[in-house]
Amino acid sequence: MNFDLPFDVAENIYEGEFLIATYLVSGIGRSEIIKKSGSFAIGQSIGTWLPLPGITRTMIEQYQARVIGLYPIPDVSGKEPFFVLQVAFPSRNINDSFAMMLTALVGNDVSTSLNLRLLDVSLTPSALGYYHGPKQSIEGVRKFLGVADRPLLLNMLKPSIGMSPDEAAKLFYEIGMGGVDIVKDDEVLSFAPVSSVVDRVKTFAWTAKRVFEESGNKMLYIPNVSSSPKRMHENIVAAISEGSHAVMVNFVETGLDALADISDEFGDQLMILGHYAGIGSMQSEQGGIAPSVMVGYLARLAGADMVMTMFAEKKDPSGYFNFIQTLQKQKLPLRKIKPVLSTVGGGLSPLNVGKLIEEIGNDLVLGVGGAIQGHPMGAREGAKAVRAAMSSVVAGTSLETAAQDCPALKKAIEIWGA
Repeated sequence: MNFDLPFDVAENIYEGEFLIATYLVSGIGRSEIIKKSGSFAIGQSIGTWLPLPGITRTMIEQYQARVIGLYPIPDVSGKEPFFVLQVAFPSRNINDSFAMMLTALVGNDVSTSLNLRLLDVSLTPSALGYYHGPKQSIEGVRKFLGVADRPLLLNMLKPSIGMSPDEAAKLFYEIGMGGVDIVKDDEVLSFAPVSSVVDRVKTFAWTAKRVFEESGNKMLYIPNVSSSPKRMHENIVAAISEGSHAVMVNFVETGLDALADISDEFGDQLMILGHYAGIGSMQSEQGGIAPSVMVGYLARLAGADMVMTMFAEKKDPSGYFNFIQTLQKQKLPLRKIKPVLSTVGGGLSPLNVGKLIEEIGNDLVLGVGGAIQGHPMGAREGAKAVRAAMSSVVAGTSLETAAQDCPALKKAIEIWGA
């Protein structure tokens, strides 16, 4: 068993169609890990913990997952070590289904299970052909808004639930006049008795037109269409009929396959924003799925043009590490798969957006919430403060210098500290 499948070497799988999963394994000793890793590969593909009648050599060679790497990480405390395990899964087992991919990778047959965390996923070049990735990507969003040389500014409508479209339009107008490029629904709102997707699209299309006529600022509204597959399809068709150019999907809860289907059918007409709501349920230090896999790699493969991504500062080393790794998965060259327009939110304000732009670059959407709507001078001035902070980076000036010409930025520095 140790010198045949399910054990293999990486060189034997590179020219085939394989998905390679990298795991952190804990709770098992050195004397058991080799046998248990082989059982895991078998259990997640063709078999279980006991040899089964009817399994042929052809089945094994074509469908059995293969252990191609196993590396101990010594624990200086003297406890059992962690292991890094790499398993190659034949793409023919999965095709282009994300549901079947995740079932194979982390669905754990109880009889052969391991205590593991999915750290990374990669595809051999030929296996990458199963996926098309974003259709609009960075270029599509920038072309629609007519903005080529700076990050984009996003704000979300709050209160999240309870406002009618007419009430929300007042806020939409104010933040648009302040310079916000993109407005999205909150992830907890899709349909409410006082606010349907269609009614919001109708109302905000008219409001965006008014903002453009008065200020020259073109806006993109992104309604949240997340629901059952049937209702999402109905919402999207209705939104397009009212002139919508984008939709948001809570892809963790609705499923990556639902996101991929929407991209397949509507991606040439719509920009698609994927939201990570629910990702926390997959997180732990020794279990679950790493954010870079779900929010970075898989959302990109499924066709999201933009993906909401939680911001983390350097003072949180673990969070910052996950943040940068996730952005890398969204942006690094991946053959024919286009990059994601990373959409970063969570604690952003005029005081820290400049540092983020310097670290990440211009191909970025800044999701600023409370610092705009909670600005003491009002939401319009809050948006102006963020835009002034963004411009200071391009101009190479300090926030304090930029604040000399922007009272709203000056006030933000006074109340929130430089």
